[in-house]
Amino acid sequence: MLGAAVLIGVGWGAATSGLQTVLPWPFAGLANAVGPWVAPAFLVGAWSRRPWAAVLAGVLVCFGEVAGYYAVSAARGFGVNPATVVMWTATGVLGGPVLGMAGWCWRRARPLRVAALGAALLGGVFLAEGVVTYGVYLRYTGDAVVFCVLGAVLVAVLGATASAARASGARARGVGAAAAWLLLVLPLGAAGEVLLHLVVT
Repeated sequence: MLGAAVLIGVGWGAATSGLQTVLPWPFAGLANAVGPWVAPAFLVGAWSRRPWAAVLAGVLVCFGEVAGYYAVSAARGFGVNPATVVMWTATGVLGGPVLGMAGWCWRRARPLRVAALGAALLGGVFLAEGVVTYGVYLRYTGDAVVFCVLGAVLVAVLGATASAARASGARARGVGAAAAWLLLVLPLGAAGEVLLHLVVT
């Protein structure tokens, strides 16, 4: 799984470099944002059998994404700023473990409230990015709507399909629990987006 995590990260990072010039408005932001980059960390975390493996796989995915993205960008003739590489690598150290563990909780955790937190974390990243980065800072309304819709859909779908929700036949409760977690996840996500904006600018 750990080797696969690296390959998935490299592949997705390389793909996003090319997709930035291919995706039409208002979907172009999906190739240049945090949410789509941490989603693979969530997936490999869900596939992992052990919590520690989910955490490590999440980090490796993000490292692979940075390597794949900048390798392809350099091959396409774009300049690569070492400071930017370091910044995104550090971001992966923070976000990778959290989203990897979120994926593990969504699939493996038995308490519904814990599984629902995993669902809320991934959806919350998209929601926070849509509101703060695209809505407030960039004022890209179309991108903001896309990210917020995706975030809401992820919270609902993942909440309903969490293993604990399916096992207990409580899909509606799973959605409700995931939505309730947004009261905590969204402020934290928004703070993270503000901090990232301050670092980038």
